[in-house]
Amino acid sequence: MIYASILAAGLGTRMHRQDMPKQFLPLGEKPIIIHTLEQFFINTSVGRVIIVAPSEWVPYTEDLLIQYNLTNKEFAVIPGGINKPVSISLAAHYIRDTWGVNDEDVLVAHDAIRPFITQRIIDENIEAAKKYGAANTAIITNDAKFVSKDGSFLDEVLPFHQIFAEQTPQSYLLSEFLEILKKAEESGIRLFAESELPRLWINMGQTMYIVRGEYFNMKIINPYDLEVANALLRERA
Repeated sequence: MIYASILAAGLGTRMHRQDMPKQFLPLGEKPIIIHTLEQFFINTSVGRVIIVAPSEWVPYTEDLLIQYNLTNKEFAVIPGGINKPVSISLAAHYIRDTWGVNDEDVLVAHDAIRPFITQRIIDENIEAAKKYGAANTAIITNDAKFVSKDGSFLDEVLPFHQIFAEQTPQSYLLSEFLEILKKAEESGIRLFAESELPRLWINMGQTMYIVRGEYFNMKIINPYDLEVANALLRERA
């Protein structure tokens, strides 16, 4: 079974809206999260969808899926965690506890606020997770990157061709992912203090394949991003 986990638990403080998390704000004529979800509901490989939402917005999210007729696949909306690693782990444990896990199961975790995800990226994540155990979506950056230890002076210029900017999805063979979570817990690693699952994954000796993303697979985190996203949507119409 291929599971999609849509990560929608953030409150979106950088959008400067107190009334509604950014994933529920309108993009064109539909909420951002609906644009994202539609791509997973039309994907023929994805069997079930788990949406990880703020606890107080779970009923609202369920109502949105019904309102926009996203009912052709089995889905669940569950409360999320303090950060992305915790939310992905909650989705994985929900799957294990609800349906069980076999060696073929794949979890594809994607930001709800990346509404321009493509079918190619989803499909390549699934295939890479099956083949290599895990995959992460990324693009080569257009800008040179450098390190400054004090924030004032340049210490190191990083090799341009080796630097990638992370996007999502992140995808995992579910059985291996749950095993890594178990090992992390036994080692005293707490996911609420870990900002990036891929770092934990490779530090545990696992490999992670890079799926090439798209520059338009943008993350909408502030008002400027939303303006750009609306312009991109109008251009595609």
